[in-house]
Amino acid sequence: MAEETMAKVDQPAPKKDEPESLADHTATIKSQILEQIGRPPRLHRVEVCRHHNGNYRVNIWEELEPIGEFSLSKRIHIGASYYLKVSDSGEILHSNPPLKKRKFKS
Repeated sequence: MAEETMAKVDQPAPKKDEPESLADHTATIKSQILEQIGRPPRLHRVEVCRHHNGNYRVNIWEELEPIGEFSLSKRIHIGASYYLKVSDSGEILHSNPPLKKRKFKS
């Protein structure tokens, strides 16, 4: 019985709802970014990193065109990167560089 009590005491306290709110802001930010800049034809992923005081870094990872007739591995690079100020509800308030439609090769 004493071991059960000790095990319960040693467990870390559950965290606040922070992971859920992060996921909600991440999804909101991703959709806003792709809506404002357009969706790259070779989009690999949109990476959203939370910093401090409502600031986020967003990297748009894109696959490069394959070299030659075929490629054994994908080449991926950051096609665009933004530093954002975001409201408590996840709306983008400011972006550096500014968000504008990008032109993509067809």
